[in-house]
Amino acid sequence: MFFSRKLEAFMAVVEQGSLCKAARILNRTAPPVAKSIKDFEAVLGKTLFKRKKSGMTLTKEGQELYNDLKNLYLQEKEITKRYVSNEFRNIVNIYYDWGKDHHLIKLYQTAGINKIPINVLKFDYDKVNEISDYDGNILILSSEKIVSERFILLKKSQKEAIGICCRKQLYEHAEKNLLKLLNQFPWLCDPVLYKSQFIRDIESKATLGTNRINIRWMENSGFCDGLIQNGDYIGLTDKLPETCQLTPDIIFLPLDELSMTNSCYFYKSKAHGSILNRFIDAIEKIN
Repeated sequence: MFFSRKLEAFMAVVEQGSLCKAARILNRTAPPVAKSIKDFEAVLGKTLFKRKKSGMTLTKEGQELYNDLKNLYLQEKEITKRYVSNEFRNIVNIYYDWGKDHHLIKLYQTAGINKIPINVLKFDYDKVNEISDYDGNILILSSEKIVSERFILLKKSQKEAIGICCRKQLYEHAEKNLLKLLNQFPWLCDPVLYKSQFIRDIESKATLGTNRINIRWMENSGFCDGLIQNGDYIGLTDKLPETCQLTPDIIFLPLDELSMTNSCYFYKSKAHGSILNRFIDAIEKIN
């Protein structure tokens, strides 16, 4: 590193939120990182962190220092990768919870045009703080709000489709009534969607009388599609799966008439690398 280990430790603790996580990222142990922070504070004559059992948060002076240094520090890291290690790798990691193929395709096309390598990964809401963000090259597409000091909201899109994928016979059996359809047949959905508040809201609307809603999650999308095509199951999804498009008996029924609003929240790294700017421009153009 061109910058001192004290500054490196400071930036890592800010971005990771704790000494232990910062130490893992830096390939060091926690005590040396803690000493680097204390030495840094001694040199500056300022207290940079509030130390709590739950982690470390910036003081006012620490936040001001971080704001002044973050862009310069990210630029320095890119230069270091290029000229010191000779391994310049600027990979963007895009995380999503479920569905969102149409958005992911646009971002993947943006990456291709700009020759930027990307990874597309799934995440769970309760594990968002486990996402490593040391390089500042993270985008998150989430159906629910994320509370994190490391990621900031770029945009919220409310025109997101969600509906029921099922055989026509089931819809006709339910007298072409969406609430009856939801009430009478087992639901299949992605594991992350299964645990979302959105599903809970649909469940509360669909509960009729004493009939209990039957919801099951499916890790294997191909198996899920097979059950929809050949059984008395309905799938909760944001589009008609490609495997079902070839079967004329399978339909997609939007839940618009139930006044259910599905959103997509776009988040980015709080201190993002310059490589993310191309993706941010693409996201801004999404309706």
